[in-house]
Amino acid sequence: MSHTVVPASARLNRAKSGTIFIGVAALVAGLFAGPAAYASPEGTGTETASESTAARVEAPAEVPVEAPAEVIVEGPAEPAVEPPPGTAVETIVEPPVESPAPQEVEAAAPINTASPVLSGNAVVGSTVTGTIGEWQNADTFTLTWTLDGERHAGFSSLPLAQTVPNKLPLTADLAGKQLQLTVEATNSASGDSATVSLPAVTIKPGIFSSSAKATVSGRAVAGQVLTTSVSGAVSPGGYALGYQWYRGSAAITGAKSTKYTVTAADIGKPVSVKVSVSKAGYTTIVLAPAALTAAAATFTAAPAPAISGTAKVGSKLTASPGTWSPGGATLAYQWYRGSTAIKGATGRSYTATAADNGKYVKVRVRASKSGYKTVDKYSAAKKVAAGSIYASKWPTVSGSARYGQTVKISHGWTSGSSFKYQWYKNGKAIKGGTKHYLYLGSGYIGSKVSVKVTVSKPGYTTRTATAKAVTVAKALITTKAVPKISGTKKAGHTLTASAGSYSPKPASYGYQWYRNGKAISGAKYRTYKLTSSDNGKKITVKVSARKTNYYTRAATSAAVSIPLPPRTVISHDGIYRVGSSLKPGLYKATGTGDSCYWETLSGFSGDFDEINANYFGSARTYVQITSSDVGFDTSGCGKWTTAPTTGANASKITADGTYRVGVDIKPGTYYGYSSGNFCYWETLSGFTESFDDLIDNYFGSARIVVTIPASAKGFTVSDCGTLTRK
Repeated sequence: MSHTVVPASARLNRAKSGTIFIGVAALVAGLFAGPAAYASPEGTGTETASESTAARVEAPAEVPVEAPAEVIVEGPAEPAVEPPPGTAVETIVEPPVESPAPQEVEAAAPINTASPVLSGNAVVGSTVTGTIGEWQNADTFTLTWTLDGERHAGFSSLPLAQTVPNKLPLTADLAGKQLQLTVEATNSASGDSATVSLPAVTIKPGIFSSSAKATVSGRAVAGQVLTTSVSGAVSPGGYALGYQWYRGSAAITGAKSTKYTVTAADIGKPVSVKVSVSKAGYTTIVLAPAALTAAAATFTAAPAPAISGTAKVGSKLTASPGTWSPGGATLAYQWYRGSTAIKGATGRSYTATAADNGKYVKVRVRASKSGYKTVDKYSAAKKVAAGSIYASKWPTVSGSARYGQTVKISHGWTSGSSFKYQWYKNGKAIKGGTKHYLYLGSGYIGSKVSVKVTVSKPGYTTRTATAKAVTVAKALITTKAVPKISGTKKAGHTLTASAGSYSPKPASYGYQWYRNGKAISGAKYRTYKLTSSDNGKKITVKVSARKTNYYTRAATSAAVSIPLPPRTVISHDGIYRVGSSLKPGLYKATGTGDSCYWETLSGFSGDFDEINANYFGSARTYVQITSSDVGFDTSGCGKWTTAPTTGANASKITADGTYRVGVDIKPGTYYGYSSGNFCYWETLSGFTESFDDLIDNYFGSARIVVTIPASAKGFTVSDCGTLTRK
């Protein structure tokens, strides 16, 4: 059984559960500081009584008592009154005002007569000590430490000597936690117990003992390295050092080591470092050496530029900047005429202009590099001389140097040049000949013509050049259409030549006829009468077109072939030996009727096997006698002549027979509209009457359409009526 015992200076409520929390009205406000002991003023501890005590109370009632009488109250317990967070609590408490001994509700219940004491500095690294206080009716005690409401070190059963302390070292992991001391007293004889809890206190981080200071070494110049170091002692040990560099008041991203390289962004700004000394459970201290103002670096090598190139108008000058150190500098150029910057002349090279003639030019090189002071260097000045005019193309007389034509000067010079011209005839200046062209009249024919050009340009030396003379010739007549020959191409007939077409129109024409390329004596007129000497020959005519101040233009016509007239080789029916009286070749029958029969032979025994090929039909036919034929038999075919080289080349076939394609008839598509059903035709590749010569054939209705190809040599037709080419 347990009881809650309170001093007479406070009122208590006792719950039916048997545990009553004492509202501490007289707690010393604030947390303790320094080494003073923690204590609760009398009457602020919390004690509990067992349910057996409550059971002996017939009804809950408030019992007024006189100090220091004990009060037992039924009903819900009031919570203990704690000081506001952050309020300092004195660690040494005034001795409690003595009052009469508490009136015992239960004679065997423990009674706290002097509150437990918590002494020591609640700071990491220190040790706090808890005592159980003073009690009556108690012989066993449990002292419990709680951190944020959780038991820390179990409990300790102290001997009856109530002054024996319980010490708690405050380690780093306890920083910031709420520490509370609770004492439970027990009467082992009656089994009653009571507890008293001191107000919780916050364990503060430890404080370093430090004589350390940070320093910065190095030059605060762009590109240079600053180094911070820490000297002096810091206690306790086991701490860590952290670094952060600053540009002004802004932390520099990533700059968290002992070294820092000054950048261009730092120039003109204070650069500093903060060194933090930290350890778990301890208040971090910061070491901050004085800031350094960053400055720009300077080039260690800054040479004056040099100018290369010929200093004259039109020439290119080039700046040589030399070698700057350190490398990586950006070099900018500006050219000057005298002391005036030349607008737009900001490249490494500069071409001198007419404005520079007689002036001095120089170049400035400006070197810049991040983190470095910008530096200007000037070259020595150079005087610019007049430029030289160059010919990219030497003057020539271009165009046709003929009567009626216009010639021009063709030349090329330095860009921007101006020109003057003078033309010459046979070395003498032509009056008014000062343009870049010259018309060649008849008076120039046979003369030598040239031109001199004078070239000038501001800032340049004037120069002259003369083109090579050309000889003026007569004009040319051009042929637009060559002569043509017309007329019947047969001995005894007259051929006529057309003069052709020319430009300009000729004043007169001359003619000369040719036989196989040789001039025909006396044939010097527009017409020519063919003779037997022309048979089998090619005839052409050359026309000469004439005009004053023009060269005669000769044009030759296309050749016309004069065919040989057919020659009779067989006059009568019969058998002929090939090779003596009859040569191999193509022959044409001249007879009439439809009873022409012939055969080529390989012998003369009359045996059927000696027939190479044969034919029976219209006497309008051809035969090809080959060198393999021995003989030729003909009957009813009339005379045989050599095949003519020309023919009617007709577009209509009106009679049965064999025709030569391209000579007797034209190739193409022919239409037949006759009646009857015995129409027969065949296209041929030759005239031997062998099956090998047959290209295609037909037999049937006379109402037909047949295409005779240009590749065919012959066409045979029978009983088909008239065929017309369309």
